Amino acid sequence: MPVDIRTVERSELPAWQAALEVGFHKSSLAPEHVEPFSEDFAKEVEWTRIQGAHDGGRFVATFRSFATRLTVPGGEVAAGAITNATVSPTHRRRGLLSQMMARDLATAAERGEPVAILIASEWPIYGRYGFGPASDIVTYEIDALSAAFAHGGDGETRLVEPAELAGAAAAIYDAHRRSTPGAIDRSERWWERRVGIDVLRRKPPGTQRCVLALDERGAPAGLLVYHVDENWDDWRPRAKLHVRDLFGTTPAAEARLWRFACEVDLVATVSAEERSVDEPLPWLLRDARAVRQRLKTDFLWARLLDVPAALAARRYLREGELVLEVRDAAGFAAGRFALRGGPDGAQCAPTDAAADVALDVGALSAAYLGGRSLVTLGAAGWAEELRPGGLARADALLRWSVDPWCATMF
Repeated sequence: MPVDIRTVERSELPAWQAALEVGFHKSSLAPEHVEPFSEDFAKEVEWTRIQGAHDGGRFVATFRSFATRLTVPGGEVAAGAITNATVSPTHRRRGLLSQMMARDLATAAERGEPVAILIASEWPIYGRYGFGPASDIVTYEIDALSAAFAHGGDGETRLVEPAELAGAAAAIYDAHRRSTPGAIDRSERWWERRVGIDVLRRKPPGTQRCVLALDERGAPAGLLVYHVDENWDDWRPRAKLHVRDLFGTTPAAEARLWRFACEVDLVATVSAEERSVDEPLPWLLRDARAVRQRLKTDFLWARLLDVPAALAARRYLREGELVLEVRDAAGFAAGRFALRGGPDGAQCAPTDAAADVALDVGALSAAYLGGRSLVTLGAAGWAEELRPGGLARADALLRWSVDPWCATMF
């Protein structure tokens, strides 16, 4: 009997979640926690967007997507965010992921979502579906004992309860989201889970602390969520502080929170994971060598489904015109398109004009958020210059002043 791929019903959610645990090597829930967890998880499921592969009375593959706003240079688009994609080890190499992906992308295109996004567990998997790595993340490690701030911000900081931070988080984070390509929505529920008000999913570290930075009027202007690993070396304090979230509505508020993290007593090292590749942090310090970049890796992958809609939704730093020949084996983004864009708007439509650049949809998707060099992609064989200077013109038009950053695991 062939494997049955279909949408999942509410009554099947516990069995679907059990397959998800197998795929991601997660510990199984205690029996008394299964139904409460399923009830909580069901609140955020879009039931037409959750799939499972069923075989022999159990689920052997999982797949889900949800709608979100994706910030793009100078604007935003509706995006389908793909998550929870697993295949059980008994059913690898049978095309189950490919079938579920094809169904999801087709329905996303029908809904009018011009872009799909995901976070890739492994680099080689998703390029074959037209995705490209559109933004990176960095881990920073700060020597807190020597980190002296030249520009450390001003204003009051206050330790608060998780509920107070969650209540203030939406406005603070949204200021970041609107200005940062690659950022996506975070709901109030998301923040409640993040800080531990909702502990069904994951209990936060026991040393978690929540901090708000206040502006001159006493209103929240920034937030910091951190926890500390205690450590002593021959009676000398060597604790490590982990920054989980740090956002501000102004650069000064963010600087104040970085300084707060580095000045916590008994802390020798501050670690901040999944941060932007272009943090102001080193430039805030009197000695930027107190900060080390410990990891840089791809994070958010994008996949254009509607090239005219996607390119017209963003803005461009300078006026320019470009003709792109886009190859897409799945057909969604294939074609030749003329783009005319600038700081005030853009138009993009199919054309018969000669193309400046030819590239696969994965390469265009990688460059879409403004953080990739098409000249570099061309040198690596990801794009082909068809007219002299085409790659340089494409690169100058598509790049953006703010590096893309998605701070939200999904």
